[in-house]
Amino acid sequence: MHRTDDGPKTFMTGRQNELRRLGAALDDGAHGGTVRALVTGEPGIGRTTLLQACADSARARGWVTVEVRCPPHAHLPPFGLARHLAGRLAALLPPEHPRRTALDAVAHPPAGRTGPPDPTPVAVDVVLGHVRAALTVLTAGAPVLLGLDDAHRADAASLDFLHRALCAPPLARVVLLASARDGENRDGRGPGALPELLTGARQLPLTGLAPSQSAALLRRVARRAPTADEAAECHRACAGNPALLTEVARVLRAAPADPAGAPLAAALRPAAVAELIGNRLAGLDPNAGKVALAIAVAETHSAAEPLLVSHLSGLTLAETLAAVDLLVCLHLVGDDDTLYLRHRVVRDALLGRMTLMARNAAHLAAAAHLHGKQAPAERIADHLAASTVPLDEPWAAPVLLRAGQKALAAREPERARRYLAHAVRAASGPDRRTAVLELIDAEIGIDLRAGLREAVRTLEETTEDALRLPLLARISTARYLGSDPGATTRTGPVPDYARPDWHPVHALLDGLDAYPLPGCPATDGTDCCGADRAAAGSVVGALRSHLTCRPADAVHGAREALRAEGGLCLHPVLRLMALMVLAWNGRDADVTSHLRLHHDCGHCHAHPLHRALLLPVTAHLALLRGRLRTAHDRLGAALDALVHYGIRPQHPLLVWLVGMLAEVRLAMGRGPEARALLHEHGCLDGPAPDRLHREVWLTGARLRADDGDLAGVAAELAELADAPPGPTGGVHTYVHTVDLLTQVGRHAQARETARTLLRVAEAMGTPRERGIALRVLGALGGAPEGEDLLREAMRLLAAAEADFDLAHAAADLALLLFDDGRYEEATAELSTALELADRCGARPLALRVRQRLAAAEGRSADRSPLGGVLKLTKREKQILIDAVRGSTNERIATTLHITRRTVELHLSSAYRKLDITGRKDFPHLFRTTGLWPLLVDSAAT
Repeated sequence: MHRTDDGPKTFMTGRQNELRRLGAALDDGAHGGTVRALVTGEPGIGRTTLLQACADSARARGWVTVEVRCPPHAHLPPFGLARHLAGRLAALLPPEHPRRTALDAVAHPPAGRTGPPDPTPVAVDVVLGHVRAALTVLTAGAPVLLGLDDAHRADAASLDFLHRALCAPPLARVVLLASARDGENRDGRGPGALPELLTGARQLPLTGLAPSQSAALLRRVARRAPTADEAAECHRACAGNPALLTEVARVLRAAPADPAGAPLAAALRPAAVAELIGNRLAGLDPNAGKVALAIAVAETHSAAEPLLVSHLSGLTLAETLAAVDLLVCLHLVGDDDTLYLRHRVVRDALLGRMTLMARNAAHLAAAAHLHGKQAPAERIADHLAASTVPLDEPWAAPVLLRAGQKALAAREPERARRYLAHAVRAASGPDRRTAVLELIDAEIGIDLRAGLREAVRTLEETTEDALRLPLLARISTARYLGSDPGATTRTGPVPDYARPDWHPVHALLDGLDAYPLPGCPATDGTDCCGADRAAAGSVVGALRSHLTCRPADAVHGAREALRAEGGLCLHPVLRLMALMVLAWNGRDADVTSHLRLHHDCGHCHAHPLHRALLLPVTAHLALLRGRLRTAHDRLGAALDALVHYGIRPQHPLLVWLVGMLAEVRLAMGRGPEARALLHEHGCLDGPAPDRLHREVWLTGARLRADDGDLAGVAAELAELADAPPGPTGGVHTYVHTVDLLTQVGRHAQARETARTLLRVAEAMGTPRERGIALRVLGALGGAPEGEDLLREAMRLLAAAEADFDLAHAAADLALLLFDDGRYEEATAELSTALELADRCGARPLALRVRQRLAAAEGRSADRSPLGGVLKLTKREKQILIDAVRGSTNERIATTLHITRRTVELHLSSAYRKLDITGRKDFPHLFRTTGLWPLLVDSAAT
C-alpha cells in the first residue's frame, strides 16, 4: 500500500484477502445490526490505506461514510473525538433537520464559554440522543460506515460515548471499522474503553507483504523495475512493511540506475525512516528511542543481550526491559530472550543518524563491556571491527585474532578478513605476524588471484625474516593450485610432462618447477624458488621411478627430497608427494618419522593448507591398516581444503584426491556417493587426460561393474593397454585391476597382472605389500597351491596389522576350503573375515561374507536368488556367467566345445533356478546385492 506524493489518491498492493473479509462485513452490516471490525498491525503496515479502500468500496455501493481520524493525544482535547463525530454527522443531515443545529452546537461550542470543557453528564446524554437520532435518519436511506482511524489515540470519554451510541441498544445497518496500531493504546488514556467498544469485533491483523507484492510496490514507487536481487534484499530489510518499502523505493527513484546495485546500500538506510521511527517513539516513551538505538548498535551478526543494551543506553535494566516491552508490542523488536530489530532498514537508518565518532565510541564501549563479561571472541570482535578507531587495550588484538581463526575454520573468509584486517592494525610482534598470515589465508579463500597479489605485495613490503618464509609458502602453494601448467608461457626448457610419452601425473610436480615467484628476489639474485630446484627434481625423479616400477630408486629419491627441509617448507606439495611415494612403497616408518618432524616445524605446520596437504598421507596409512572411516574423513577434509583455497578445476592433484576418496567410498559400500563425487569434479563422463589417473579410472570401471555393465568394463579394460605403465595408488591399483579382469572373464590377463603385482611387491621388499600380492595370486589359483599362498599372505598381513586385506584373504581362503569339502575350517575363516570386515567398516565385503555363511549353514530360502545360485551346477554357473558377460550361445558353445543345444538347456535350467525368464532379466542379478560376486566366486573355485 502507498499514498502518492501528488495528492490524497491512494493505491494498494496486495491485501486482497483482507478486502474480501471487509466486504463480507459490509454485506452483513447492510442486512443486520451493528457490525464491528478492527484492523491492527505494526507502524506503517497499511491500516489507513486499507480503511480508505474499504470506504471507497462502501461509497461505490451507495453507503453513507463517516471517516474520522484521531490526531495525536497532544492535539486532541477531551471529548474531542465525540465533537468531531457530531460535526461530521451534522454535515450529512438536511439543512432543515432539527437535529443538525444541536449537533453543530456540540461540534462548535461558543468561543466565550467558560468552565470545564467536558459537557455535564446530563449534556452528554442529550448529545448521545442527537447522535443516535442522526444515525437512525441516515440508516433509513442507506447503510452507514463509521471509519475510525488510529483509534488507539482516542480519549476515554469519546470512546465511551461512541460505545453507548452504537451498542446501547445496537443500531441497525451500521458498520464500525476501526484501526489501531499495535502497542500504542497503553498510556492510560483509555486502555479499557477501546477494548469495550470493540468487544467481539472481527479482527484483521495485518502482516508484511509477500516478496512478489514487495517487488510490485517497489516497481510502482521507484518507477522502474528492480532486479530480482534488489527486490529480495529490500523485502528482507523491510520485512514486507509497505511504509518502509515506500521510503526505500523513493531513494531508489531519486538515484540513477546502476546495474551493479550501488545505490541499494544508501536506499536501505533512508533518513525518513529514522525520523519517522524516532518521532513516533519519542511520543510514546522517552526511553524507547534510546533503547532502540542501543539495540541497533549492540546487534551485529548476532542478537543483542538486555544487559549490553542497558549498558549502552545508560538506563537501568528495569527501565530497559520496560522500553523493550513497548518495542515488542510495536513489532519493532522480536519477542525473544535476545534483542534484535525486526527491520534491518530501521537499524541501518537509526545508525545512519549517529556521527561516525559516536558510533565508534558506542562499539568500543560494547566491546569493553563484552570482554569484561567474558563473551565469545567473535561477539567482541564484531564491535572492535565495527569501529574505525582501534581500541588501545592489550586484549583487543588477541581477541580479533582468535575470532578470525574461528571464522576461517568455519569457512567464513569474508568475516575472517574483517576481523584479521583490524587485528593487523591493532597487534604488534608475533601476534601481528600471525594476523598477517591468517589475513592472507582469508584473502586467498575469497579470491585466489587477488589473495596472491596481496601476499606478494605484503612480501615486498616486509623486512621480517620470520614473516617472509611463511609468506613464500602461501604464495608458492596458491600459484601452484590455481595455475594451469600446460597453459603457462615458459622461458625455460620444455618440461618432461609435455612429451607425448610422459604420464600427465608428472604435472603434479613439474608444475612447481615452472612457476618462479616474480617480485620477490632472493638475496643472491635468483628467484625465491631457486634454492628448491634440487628438492623438486628429487621428488619428480622419485615419482618417475615409482611409476616405472623401480621401488628402490623411488624410495631413495623421496628420502633425498625430504632432507631438504627448507624447500619443503616453501612447497608443501613436494612434501606430500615425497611422503606418498614412501607410503606407496610400504615405508611406513619413514613416513611417520617425517610427519613428526613436520609437526614440530613452526613455519609450515602453522599454515592450514600445509596441514591439509598431509591428510592424504595419513589417510593412505589408515586405509592400509583397515581404518576406512578415518581415511574417508581425512581425505574429505583435504579435498574441502583444496576447494576452499581455490584449486583449479581438473587440477591433477584434485583429480588424484577425488580418485582416492571415491575408492574409499566404494570400499565402504557408498557407491552412489562415490559416483556423485566423480560427477561433481568432472571425472566420470567423457575422456580427459586426467582419466589416466588409475584411481579415477578404476573407480569408474568398478561402478560400471556394480551396475552390470560388464561390456563397458571390458571396453575400458582394453584402453588399459594403451595407458602409461605404473599406478599412482600403490599395490591396491593392481588388486582392483585383477578383480575387474576376473569379473569380465579375462582370467589369463588377471593372472599375469597378479604376477606383475608379486614382482613389484618383492622389489619393494615390505611384508605387507608382499602379503597383498600373495593374497591376489592365491585367490586365482586352486588348492593346494592357492591355499599355501593365502595362508602365507594371512601370516604377513596379520603381522603388518593390515586388517582390510587380511579380511579379504580370509574370505578367499574360505572359498578354497569349501571347494575342498572342509566346511568347518571354511566357516571359521568366514567368521574371521566377517569380524575384520565389520571392524574396518567394509560393508560390501561384510555382506558377501554373511551371504557365504548363510549358504554354508543352509539358511537360504529355496526360491531366494541366493538359494538359486546354490542350486546351480558348476557348468550352469560357467555358461550363465559367460552369457551375462555378453557372449552369444554360439560363442559359448565354441569356447566350451559343446553343442548350442546343450548351452540352451543349461541356460534354461539356470533361468528356472534363479526365477528369471531370459537375458533381459540379467540386470536382476546385479540389483540383488552380493549375488553376482557370489556367483563369480563360486564358479571360480
